[in-house]
Amino acid sequence: MYSIKKFNFKENNKEWNSFIRTNSEGHFFFETDYLFYHRERFDDFSLMIYDKKNTFICVLPACCEITKKSPAFVGVPINDNNQKILHSHKGLTFGGFIFKDNLSFLEKRKIVFSCFEFLKKNEFTDLIIKPLPSYFFIDKDESIHRILNDNFNSNEIESKILRVEANSVITLPKSEVDYQEINYQNYSTRKKRNLKKAYQSNLRIEKTELATDFWNILEDNLKTRHNLLPVHSVDEIQLLKDKFPNNILFSLAKNSTNEIVACSVSFVYQSTIHLQYMSATKKGKEICALDFLINHLIENHVIHFDKIIKTSPTGSFDFLSLGVSEIRNNTENKDSINEGLFKWKEEFGAKAFSHFVYQIKL
Repeated sequence: MYSIKKFNFKENNKEWNSFIRTNSEGHFFFETDYLFYHRERFDDFSLMIYDKKNTFICVLPACCEITKKSPAFVGVPINDNNQKILHSHKGLTFGGFIFKDNLSFLEKRKIVFSCFEFLKKNEFTDLIIKPLPSYFFIDKDESIHRILNDNFNSNEIESKILRVEANSVITLPKSEVDYQEINYQNYSTRKKRNLKKAYQSNLRIEKTELATDFWNILEDNLKTRHNLLPVHSVDEIQLLKDKFPNNILFSLAKNSTNEIVACSVSFVYQSTIHLQYMSATKKGKEICALDFLINHLIENHVIHFDKIIKTSPTGSFDFLSLGVSEIRNNTENKDSINEGLFKWKEEFGAKAFSHFVYQIKL
């Protein structure tokens, strides 16, 4: 009933991008310029699905991993042989099946089942999949979660929730009145006090096109606090910014001496503005510059992101995502909450949205 094939960059690049750009579930993460900017790190195994009329109806951005340490279900021993795992996608924050608009629940279910069978025939043992967050698409259903929690036992396929991440999300105001009466009133007392301190420091917000203006601030903070580096290098984030100028925005907070004291990198898609990176210098922390910057993005999002193409059903931005606050234990493949970071976000009135990661044992 369905024809499924592995994506070929030379042959299918144009068709893939056209599908992503004309589909309500598609966004720049899934375009090939983003998906393959770091292609050397991953063994791509993205799938393209067609119906019996040869209509292109679904994609699954994915990469293949061969390992002896495939996550096992409770009571199921890890096979001594190599495990062939499909991740959707290790190079992306999220992924999953991207369906053609207006497909029914049962049609989507059949597509997913067909992909499982295709992967089994190609000797995959597991599928690790992290579907798109629900708040991206106000008018879309969440049928994929029901499908991935289906009873697959008859097909010798098992499913479980591998982990659940808590993403802090703020509902953006539609007017200045909304901001004053809803958003600002939901700020904690400490957050209001921090903003008062920041305003007294005569801070201002600017945009920049160059990652080199501020990338050292992000690197220094991550290295000092977590002994980590940003996922992207400065050259990579600049490359992506240049390729997707309407989806990636660099914002700076400067003090009265024109010194950068806080910065953020916003990834914009559909109805959501996601803060991929945010950081402050030592001086910036003393005057609460990052609080000031985020408050500016909340209150003035219509003006600050005025050049960004909006594809939300409402014609505006609906959410500001501050990201997850997880501490990953890679040995046990488990997360724990970074309570201090989570509280800092919650003091902006952010609510927690669950983001599920599934493991399908084929």
